[in-house]
Amino acid sequence: MAHTVTAPSEGSDPKTGHPAAPRPGLWKGRAAVLIGLVLLGIGLRHAVTGLSPLLSDVREALGIGTAGATFIGMLPTLCFGAAGFLAPVIVRKIGAESTALLAVSLAAAGTLARPFLDSPAVFIVLSIVALTGMGLGNVVGAPLVKKYFPDRQAVMVTVFALLMQAGATLPAMTAIPVANALGWQASLASWGVLSLVAVVPWVIQLLKIRRTGPVAAQAGVATAPATQKLGLAQLATSPVALGTALFYAMASLNIYAMLAWLPTILQQHLGLDRNAAGLAFSIYTFMTLPMAFITPLIANRMKNPIPLAILLAMVGPIGYLGMIFGVGPAWLMALVAGLAGGAFPLAIAMFNLRTRTTMGSAAIAGFAMGIGYLAGTLGPLLGGWLYAATGSWTAALWVYAVTVVPMAVGGLMMARPGRYLEDRFA
Repeated sequence: MAHTVTAPSEGSDPKTGHPAAPRPGLWKGRAAVLIGLVLLGIGLRHAVTGLSPLLSDVREALGIGTAGATFIGMLPTLCFGAAGFLAPVIVRKIGAESTALLAVSLAAAGTLARPFLDSPAVFIVLSIVALTGMGLGNVVGAPLVKKYFPDRQAVMVTVFALLMQAGATLPAMTAIPVANALGWQASLASWGVLSLVAVVPWVIQLLKIRRTGPVAAQAGVATAPATQKLGLAQLATSPVALGTALFYAMASLNIYAMLAWLPTILQQHLGLDRNAAGLAFSIYTFMTLPMAFITPLIANRMKNPIPLAILLAMVGPIGYLGMIFGVGPAWLMALVAGLAGGAFPLAIAMFNLRTRTTMGSAAIAGFAMGIGYLAGTLGPLLGGWLYAATGSWTAALWVYAVTVVPMAVGGLMMARPGRYLEDRFA
């Protein structure tokens, strides 16, 4: 049964209704968590982007055919989607800190082992292990920020989003140089050391909790009230959860489609040569960094983030329409479309801005990412199928442009002020 939102209680934040928190020093009582979040965030993509430049070496060394390579290419979104649904259950069972430890442990084990076992099947299984760990890490970051940094949510979500983007960019940049110097196995395994190091702060934090108790371990950190179980049945009836999932799904579908096909579209549809297409594509991918920096900060300052959500839903389709009609230089259209990279950081910020509790944040994050990354798997497949059916990229670009409608609807549902996930089930 739905309930109206009550006025914020005494000692709560009058803007958000969340429990107010003192502002201790950034490190006070939470140094291990801070270091753990930094290492967690930067280690959530290396199993994906560190492999792409080396895929031909891996295929040659292990005898992986086209079908196997295609399956490997689909694994990130499939594993992230499955882990999204699984993560809230694990957080409920063992806690957010133990889930973070499990996430980095799986990422380290899979990444460090897979290059050195001479079997395509084992390589794929260990890739699933690593990617599942990273999928758990995708979800648990926002709840940990909400739990330990209620006084600095905007800054910490921004840092986490930036680290995720940096963790996607740096392995891709270093893969070939390290492979040239040390071999592809060492290059592919190298970033797994980062995930292995990330085990340490989470072990320290769990030992601290065991030794002093959960409250004392969060010295100076406001504790959230307990919440009821929020399963799929509840989330599927929540406008906040459904809107966030729809927004995340359309963003994922578009961005993964562009990561797969944009260079090809630029060459075959717009007639660019390889270098010009590569430059435009690099602009598109680069835009994720500044957007990851500014979007959560803006969202946390806005009383009504709906205009920001609508804008981010529109910029990708505006870029696609420019490509369809040949408006302006290709690099400019790629830049405009690349502004949509702010959609993921906005959704991550909303995981906390539209929930009252750590478990609520974990539930909505898992629900949105589970649906979102599965939709991301469809993006490249849809584009490839439409091109094969029509012999042109025009139909695919129109379909991607039309996603502005469901994404904007999702943004309206997600960002509506005064609406919190838990209130519907209070």
